[in-house]
Amino acid sequence: MTSDSFCIITTTTDTQTTAEQIADTLLEQKLAACIQIVPIQSRYLWRGEKESASESLLQIKTKTSLFSEIEKTIRKLHNYELPEIIMTPVVQGSSDYLSWIDEETL
Repeated sequence: MTSDSFCIITTTTDTQTTAEQIADTLLEQKLAACIQIVPIQSRYLWRGEKESASESLLQIKTKTSLFSEIEKTIRKLHNYELPEIIMTPVVQGSSDYLSWIDEETL
C-alpha cells in the first residue's frame, strides 16, 4: 500500500445540517473512513464582490480512487452553485492509519 493511494477531500457548506448530511452519506456509502467538520469564517471573491460567510469545513479522509463518486455525492447534496471540492494527496502517513482508511472504504 502506498500513501499516494489516499487523499483528503475538502468542501465547505453554509449549514451544519448540510455538512452532517454529506458526512453521514459518505460514511454510509463507505466512500470515506473519517470526516471532520469544523466551523470556519470564510472571506472570498464571488462575481467581483468581496463576501464573508460562516461555514462548516469538511475534511474527508479517503482513497484517491473514490474522488469521482465523492464529488457526485457532494454535488447532489450541496446547495451551493459552485461548491468547493478539492483533493489533496496524502504524501506520507502512518501505515496503521492508512490501513484503517483502506479497510473502512470501498
